Amino acid sequence: MSTSGPKKWEYFELKPLPENLTLIVGIPDVGLVGPIAVTYLIKNLKLELAGYVDSPLLPPVILFHDYQLLTPVRVYGPTDVGEKVAVFFSESAIPPSGLYSLAQFIVTWAASKRVKRLVMVGGVAVPNRMQIEKPKVYVATALEEDRELAKKSGLKLLREGFMGGAYAMLLKECFKRRFPGIALLAESHLHYPDPGAAAAVLEALEPLLGIKVDVAPLLEQEEEIRVKLRELMKRTVESMRGAGKEYEYTIPAMYV
Repeated sequence: MSTSGPKKWEYFELKPLPENLTLIVGIPDVGLVGPIAVTYLIKNLKLELAGYVDSPLLPPVILFHDYQLLTPVRVYGPTDVGEKVAVFFSESAIPPSGLYSLAQFIVTWAASKRVKRLVMVGGVAVPNRMQIEKPKVYVATALEEDRELAKKSGLKLLREGFMGGAYAMLLKECFKRRFPGIALLAESHLHYPDPGAAAAVLEALEPLLGIKVDVAPLLEQEEEIRVKLRELMKRTVESMRGAGKEYEYTIPAMYV
């Protein structure tokens, strides 16, 4: 067992992770883009369970998959030492009261594991999502080196505006600690699981990290995924109400 960061969160290691990894973070948020994207990524890259995270701030639930007991917040690592990607994944909506300490924990833990950079995958709600065939992906960054990497990758940087929720806390923590962090945010439904937006952020991983993922099977399962994840989406929407997401529709005062 190993611990790091605030005592509210604890990491239990099952397998050691190699150093110099990029840690891809998928936390329930707008459109459940993060959990859908990282779940698909775990299967495609054949990542293995490396550890799990527990906290009294999480809902009192566990889950079972293929007879195996699993906790809602888990870390997956590469099976091949040549692979350079790991995943931090939550299948439970994080209560607003836990977002700040979770962000502190993730960055502290990532630094202790010699992680190279955090890449957060999520969504940004747009009112006309039904009319958008291929969602755009916007990039929010913590440091100048992250912005330069995004520019070289040909990705569209978020220039102005507010962010709220888990990824806002993570980017702020990266900024405070000068830890590299990038958020990939696809245009998404607010209240519905959005596999199309998840496919868009997965495609953005290729120019950014050199990871190529065939998203066609994901898009073929859109309706099935929406049905399976509707209860998690409902709980996530409830959580987002107190997580600062309402600010994302506000223009910053200094730019008026």
